[in-house]
Amino acid sequence: MMKRRQFFKSLMGTSVLMLGGVSAFQWYQQSSIEYSNHVKTEFLTADDQVVLSVLIPIIAGDLPQAPNIETTILNVDEAILQLPLRTQAELRELFDLLSTGVSRLLLAGVWLNWQKAGSQHVIDFLDDWREHSLSLLQQAYIGLRLLVVGSIYAEPDHWAAIGYPGPYPINQ
Repeated sequence: MMKRRQFFKSLMGTSVLMLGGVSAFQWYQQSSIEYSNHVKTEFLTADDQVVLSVLIPIIAGDLPQAPNIETTILNVDEAILQLPLRTQAELRELFDLLSTGVSRLLLAGVWLNWQKAGSQHVIDFLDDWREHSLSLLQQAYIGLRLLVVGSIYAEPDHWAAIGYPGPYPINQ
């Protein structure tokens, strides 16, 4: 018959082993990311670009024209650099959390790294954040979506899809 103290010791040992296994798997996932397609940016790191390269097609999925991922990432980077420093710091924290294995798992529910995550997992993550009871996650969803969609429509190729004729000449 197992005593309560032995039970708790066994439970703690099992928990530590499981946590170690999850951490090792997440480290392995992070080490298998391919950074071959990243562009030179001032704010966004290579890990941030991996996250965005997966999020952009999903967020832009209902747009009439598929965006160029690299151009959109450059536009996101430029947009972030125009934001107040406090907002930039918050975005840095958000991207760091999304690109770290354990926090990605806890916050986004995405077990595999972003490059290996299926599109349905990414859609589910975005839907969860959009409808989440914590307003902080809702705000993070709105911020990511606005950054991405605004960066897509910063390109003249996408203006026709929303009926924008382009800027009018100043000297008319």
